[in-house]
Amino acid sequence: SLEEPEVLEGQVERLLADPRAEDGVRAFFSDLLDLDKLEEMSKDPLVFKHMSAELPEAAREETLAVIGDLILNQEGDYRDLFTTQKTWVDRRLAAIYGIQAPNMDGFGWSELSSEGGRRGLLGHTSFLALNAHAVSSSVTLRGIFIREKLLCHEIPGPPAGVNTSIPEATEELPTMRERVAQHLEDPACATCHELTDLIGLGLENFDGIARWRTSENGEAIDSSGELDDEAFSTAWQLGHVLGRHPDVGPCLTQNLFAHANGRVPVFEERDILEWHQAGLMESGYRVTTLMRDIALSEHFRSGSPLLEEASNAH
Repeated sequence: SLEEPEVLEGQVERLLADPRAEDGVRAFFSDLLDLDKLEEMSKDPLVFKHMSAELPEAAREETLAVIGDLILNQEGDYRDLFTTQKTWVDRRLAAIYGIQAPNMDGFGWSELSSEGGRRGLLGHTSFLALNAHAVSSSVTLRGIFIREKLLCHEIPGPPAGVNTSIPEATEELPTMRERVAQHLEDPACATCHELTDLIGLGLENFDGIARWRTSENGEAIDSSGELDDEAFSTAWQLGHVLGRHPDVGPCLTQNLFAHANGRVPVFEERDILEWHQAGLMESGYRVTTLMRDIALSEHFRSGSPLLEEASNAH
């Protein structure tokens, strides 16, 4: 009976309404955002005083809870993931964020203020700490993550024999911005690092464990940058610029399509991907609509990597 459209649609709706749908959403985003790597995260406790054995799991829970609430409970706009001020924290995360913990024990919802400069996924410890080094932040790792994971852009590998490390801090080059500027003077490095570091500099107010800071080595941090010709002055603004980037929706579509089918889409499937992207956009970027469209498509049911024309209109 699942071959009958109305029966299949009814079962898809039943599954989306089931509380266990959150497990599926969590599994997808945990994989997409590399959250399992939090278990292996290493930070120097002498540099980052707030590091603890419990922090990685707390950071993971914050991100997955925020995503689950936005996508399933609110059926909200996926792009709001980058600008939402609502977050889910315990006392450990609240201490890192410099806010009052909502509960003495366990997690609770909290509303971030604009004065704190933090909002959305780009302000989460999970993202900021994972994409940093053991003793410092990393503009390159953070920029690569945004490019590759959230926009599906390909970053070319460095030429053989090129020193890819950014210079260490000195009296002449105290801030990361100054050290990046020197690094970009090397043409062999500039091609790739211009794609990543000009994004990552917007997050330099967050250290390697996501604590807010206004200076580095005694010098004020300049967090301005640009993402594909869209300028921003702060991490707060970067969240808006990223959320409105034209590749955010197509990248989510490509990643969810691959997750559902268990394989990377092939070139011949570009039309079906564009069809799903159009449906996501028309729905106001509701992820549940994309999930529903994929599950109901003949292409998904056939399991074929070859293009099949979509028969339903959004």
